[in-house]
Amino acid sequence: MIYANNGSGSFSNVSAAAVGGYLGNLRQVAVGDVNGDGLPDIYAPQGDGSAPVLFMNQGSLVFADQAATRLPATYPAGAAARMGDVDNDGDLDIVAGDGYADSGPPFARLYLNDGGGVFSEAIGSLPASISGIDVSDIELVDVDRDFDLDLVLSAHSGGIGAHWLNDGTGAFSAGGSLAPPASGSFHYNVTPCDVDGDGDLDLWFDNIGGGLTEQLQINDGSGSFSDETALRVTGNPATDDNGVACADVDNDGDLDAVVISLGTPERLLQNDGTGRFTYVPGVFPAPTDCSLWGEFGDLDGDGRLDLVTGQGECSSSDEVYLGSILVPIDTQPPRILAVEDPGLVPADRMPVLRFAVQDASVADAGPHLDRAFVLIDPDGAALEIDADFIGGDLFRAALPLAAGGPVSFRACAVDREGNQGCSATLQYAVDPLPEALFGDGFEGP
Repeated sequence: MIYANNGSGSFSNVSAAAVGGYLGNLRQVAVGDVNGDGLPDIYAPQGDGSAPVLFMNQGSLVFADQAATRLPATYPAGAAARMGDVDNDGDLDIVAGDGYADSGPPFARLYLNDGGGVFSEAIGSLPASISGIDVSDIELVDVDRDFDLDLVLSAHSGGIGAHWLNDGTGAFSAGGSLAPPASGSFHYNVTPCDVDGDGDLDLWFDNIGGGLTEQLQINDGSGSFSDETALRVTGNPATDDNGVACADVDNDGDLDAVVISLGTPERLLQNDGTGRFTYVPGVFPAPTDCSLWGEFGDLDGDGRLDLVTGQGECSSSDEVYLGSILVPIDTQPPRILAVEDPGLVPADRMPVLRFAVQDASVADAGPHLDRAFVLIDPDGAALEIDADFIGGDLFRAALPLAAGGPVSFRACAVDREGNQGCSATLQYAVDPLPEALFGDGFEGP
């Protein structure tokens, strides 16, 4: 379904005009600009293994399915999908879960973008085993802070899933570690966010923290996770849930956890700023409507976080929760969690800089920003270079050639409320010699 917002938080179903009323066996879709025209496109795999769709945005909320000419003819049985630049070439690739109808393997497929929105499958680029069956969620997430996108797969049952590290070129291998489930319940979603303010991304899993509570796994900074639920989460009711959304509900600069619940109204676990959470009852009103997933954003333009949830099982109507006057207006600037060091840059090369951003909520298509950019020579010329979202919490900017060095810069982001956050002023050095030295094994520009 495609719903158009009238600007005040009221929505109209425009699916008939937008996607021709398309209906499919879908659980999760991926949204991003795959052909570089500035418009978000939609990839949707089918859980039963039939043909996926790739809706290319034609503008004015009209999409055309061009899967037949842009995607390979190999169809995943996918309940999950994400877009991200896994090979650092500046365009969005696609990862789709597989094996959902028959438990796998394979458990996922990787489709690489040629830069114009035409995809080819990267055969052999993903491992062939996970802990458990039925991949119900995929997250492209930089777990080890080397500024490429790694993969976390959530298995619906029988285990935790998988954790695959990217070598920087889009080839993945098992690495790091995930803690096992504390209980054998079904789990549906995994959510990455920095809960303890140390700049790396931790993981929330629904239902497997013991007795149908949520599990919180803390990252050691290198992509190895430990279960610290008992130490960090207090009072969370034990009931069947479908995911956790990370959002700064109280506008104090850290990310709280909102449980998207099947058996209760949505629930707030409030962060004390150090990654310790306490259940706060009564924040979200009834009904108990069997929510399957939800995301936060400012839907009515008042600067406060709102929530949309999708329903199923006991209700088919989606729900919109508008933040009341008790929800504070967003005054917190985006946080720059980490910035890549370009190293020594040859004089004839345009350096690529990647950096991680966190704002008031974590969404499948990245933080809700007005823009991200790199500020070159912040105390002088103050040249602004736009950065593009490349998946997870990462942004990428191609910086201009520099005649000399060192070059000073800041990584910056501005959110939808106009709050701006920047990194400290950093530097990279420029080698006066060009990289193109004939006969020495270097490649030219």
